[in-house]
Amino acid sequence: MFRALLTAFILCCAFAVNATEPPRDTLWLTTTMRAAPGELKNLIADLKNLKEQGYYAKAGRIAPLIMRHSQGDQWDLMLLEPIESYSQFFAPSRLQQEAKAREEFTAILAPADARIAYRDELFAFGPSIAVIDDYIRDASLFHIEMFDALPGMNEKLLEQREMENTYLEATGRRGNLVFDGDLGTNVDSFTIGAYKNLAAFAARPELADGASLKAAKDAGFEDDNSIGFYLRSLIAAHHDTLATGIK
Repeated sequence: MFRALLTAFILCCAFAVNATEPPRDTLWLTTTMRAAPGELKNLIADLKNLKEQGYYAKAGRIAPLIMRHSQGDQWDLMLLEPIESYSQFFAPSRLQQEAKAREEFTAILAPADARIAYRDELFAFGPSIAVIDDYIRDASLFHIEMFDALPGMNEKLLEQREMENTYLEATGRRGNLVFDGDLGTNVDSFTIGAYKNLAAFAARPELADGASLKAAKDAGFEDDNSIGFYLRSLIAAHHDTLATGIK
């Protein structure tokens, strides 16, 4: 009886730690691309034209959030597009709709494809469209972290990202959106933080003595100095990028 009550208590505590974490119940297509030399400006113009001229709606898709690399990783652009589910995205009727849209927009799509030196695609499960729309409202700067987990460590890595969100929020900072990679590149998970500007990203609140340590322990870490060390024990590689939004 005591063991059952103890187990229930532990589960309740674990739930409480991550109670504010939104469910990852929406499938997203994440595309990172590097422009051919001298073609970035034209590629951005092509992608904006596709959005403005209604290509995505005619293709049965939702226009993506476009982020431009500022510093960090080697890609130039990241496109984050909600596709809801595999069954919806790969439905024959929608694929036929997209094929017709590609024919109609070939004057933009063909040169755009030729401007791309390489492209990576990752299907990942993340928060809903409504959650992300609310989170990125008024944001112009994005902090993107992409992780390759060590074998068998992806679930622990996702848990660590949620624990870190709990710690950040408890210390007056903003948590990150967490995505769980499913198919595509070797990225197992990634997070996106959205900020009004660079000053907001760099800002650190003044905390009372011991507040950071308490927040870290409450979130499940050994202490506030071990957060990064624990993350490093779960990953084989980590790619870190600052990016600006393109409208």
